[in-house]
Amino acid sequence: MIHLIKPSINIDFLGKSKPFVVASTIAALLSIVALFTKGLNYGIDFTGGAEVQVKVPATWDTSKIRTVLESGGLGEASVVQIGEPQDHEFLLKLQRPAEKLSLVSAEVEDVFKKNAEAKTFEIVRVDVVGPQAGANLRSSAVLSIFYAAIGILIYIAIRFDFKYAPGVVRALLVDVIITLGIWVMLQKEFNLTVLAGLLTLAGYSCNDTIVIYDRIRDYSKTHSDWTIEQAINRSINQNLGRTFLTVICTLFVVVSIWLLGGPVLSDFGLTLLIGMAISVFSTIFVANPMVLYMEKRRLAKLKAPVAGVR
Repeated sequence: MIHLIKPSINIDFLGKSKPFVVASTIAALLSIVALFTKGLNYGIDFTGGAEVQVKVPATWDTSKIRTVLESGGLGEASVVQIGEPQDHEFLLKLQRPAEKLSLVSAEVEDVFKKNAEAKTFEIVRVDVVGPQAGANLRSSAVLSIFYAAIGILIYIAIRFDFKYAPGVVRALLVDVIITLGIWVMLQKEFNLTVLAGLLTLAGYSCNDTIVIYDRIRDYSKTHSDWTIEQAINRSINQNLGRTFLTVICTLFVVVSIWLLGGPVLSDFGLTLLIGMAISVFSTIFVANPMVLYMEKRRLAKLKAPVAGVR
């Protein structure tokens, strides 16, 4: 049998975890500060606005469309080409006052009529999101990640033991929060596609951690003479080959989505790519040290003298 990583490998991951735990904590805190100071660049999914899919003359490009829209008083707009290049179709994202959202289609059509012949362009579809709906989606986005974390916490506590649950949730939150922090720094648009990427990341983040936890539990039963540190380190080392293969195979798909998925899927792929890179380290150096901390805390409570007993 061919092994990418020798089964006999024995790296002291727990002994090397402290710098990673400190670095991830600082990065997560800085990301939270960035979220509350600089803030996310919300798309119209969360702020309200209109999406207009249009078919334009063959000679028009992205810059031409932006110029036409600005000359018509529609302000700055996000313009993204969709479909095949020969289709000449673009997706326009426009921020408009709530009272004018219903007029977006007519406004875009009037502006285009002034710059092109009627038969050379077409309004394919118009989607409108009101400010109130956008605010509700922002709340739902936060709650969806919160509920995902709570659900995973309950599952791990029932499936394994409560001492394992905080490690999974901490690693999950670190992955999501740092990814959001990077998104703030990039100032890329945060929309429902990115939110879908974050929720996918939450599930992916738990995958490798749960497999390692399963090994820890088995070793704790079959090698009762081992310390918890030995069980954790051995479990991580035993799982390195699987972790490597999983990451490589997933990267092929994620990078393909990012580079070849077009403007609709590229942000989804980039979200997963960033989150996966963080997840590899958080699984090993954040989730597992938390198990060690919880176990030491449990043992300390067992050794503590009971009140009233001498």
